[in-house]
Amino acid sequence: MKTKLFIILLMATLTISTYSQSITNTLGAGGSFIIKDGASTFFTLEQATGLLYLSNSLSLQLTSGATPLGVIYKGSDRFIHDYHAAGTDGFNIFVGINAGNFTMSGTGAEASYNTAVGYHSLSSITTGYNNSAFGPQSLSSNSSGNGNSAFGQSSLALNTEGLVNSAFGLSSLQANTSGHYNSAFGYASLTSNESGIYNSAVGSYSLMFSTGYYNTALGSKSGYNVTSGSNLTLIGYNALASAGDATNEITLGDGSITALRCNVQTLTSLSDARDKTNIHDLTLGIDFLMNLKPRQFNWDKREWYDNNTSDGSKMQKTPTAGFLAQELDTVQMSANAEWLNLVLKSNPNKLEATAGNLLPIIVKAIQDLKKENDELKEKNEVAQVVTENLKTATNALNERLTKFEKMQTQLVAEIEKLKANHNETTQVSLGTK
Repeated sequence: MKTKLFIILLMATLTISTYSQSITNTLGAGGSFIIKDGASTFFTLEQATGLLYLSNSLSLQLTSGATPLGVIYKGSDRFIHDYHAAGTDGFNIFVGINAGNFTMSGTGAEASYNTAVGYHSLSSITTGYNNSAFGPQSLSSNSSGNGNSAFGQSSLALNTEGLVNSAFGLSSLQANTSGHYNSAFGYASLTSNESGIYNSAVGSYSLMFSTGYYNTALGSKSGYNVTSGSNLTLIGYNALASAGDATNEITLGDGSITALRCNVQTLTSLSDARDKTNIHDLTLGIDFLMNLKPRQFNWDKREWYDNNTSDGSKMQKTPTAGFLAQELDTVQMSANAEWLNLVLKSNPNKLEATAGNLLPIIVKAIQDLKKENDELKEKNEVAQVVTENLKTATNALNERLTKFEKMQTQLVAEIEKLKANHNETTQVSLGTK
């Protein structure tokens, strides 16, 4: 009875106050303000909690025009709206303090199909479309860029006109302004990229400083040192390029990797003759190899020490074999053959060796040695024939000498007989055997 009386009095007050400038109604302690139709309750306001309850749907006007309607505010700041610029398709949704804005413009799909959730997300949008922003200040500078996806605080925060970028993670692609087709997954991934294109970074801090293009980094801190480098592939934790501006490299793992494993034992590379010209026989061979110095050594890397200076305390105990990059470089420079690329010098402070490029020279050296061996073998065979012929001639000569010696012996015997007989008419007969 008291509730009905309260409602009647309230309605009477509302009717009486129709022309007043303000309406004030005070609920008693524990009271409720209820609007209902028969048994159906539509609206409830509880004095004890101050909570307002709607028992049905809430219908707001489409947000459009110079003085937008249908906006839910948080204090004086826009909080939820679907601003629809005249002449555009619309279908936008903005949720968050000052998310989106009321100044979008364009025609057709422009300024349409955008979704933003988070403080100041997509707050600078003008004609951009098909953008999705989730997180405080995500895509907050984007004006005309389209097809971008940002998830995480400050992701793609400075993007203005970049197209089709994907950023997932706090500060990912944060500095991107006009770069296109970049993908960043992980905290601070590609965070410094401004205009680089076609970069892909997966892992926290991956390609963190990458202004280049066509780079791919997979793993935490992978490509961390890349600045303006391009066409780099870096796979594994802390996999770094040889230098910040390096190009056209593939890096697998960091300096701690001790084995490169695969089911096959060699790499396959392009070698089609139709893609090559100015083909001629290699001149470098055994003489070049004889100038090389295979070494045994223990690793003791400078980066293992805080001051980047080795004191031997972290030297690996197990030795290994290989070449010294400086010595390889000396040999190839002496032979005017730097084109062999036995040493990668993109980072002068950390030279790298490409010993595999010695394979053609090794093959040439083996071929040269085989040729020399065949020539010696042929000369040896000729010498053997000469020796055999000489041996046969010597044997024949020895036989004749033997016969002559026999004849001489018989002749001497007969002469001795003549001397003994003092007979000058004695017939001397010599045997022929």
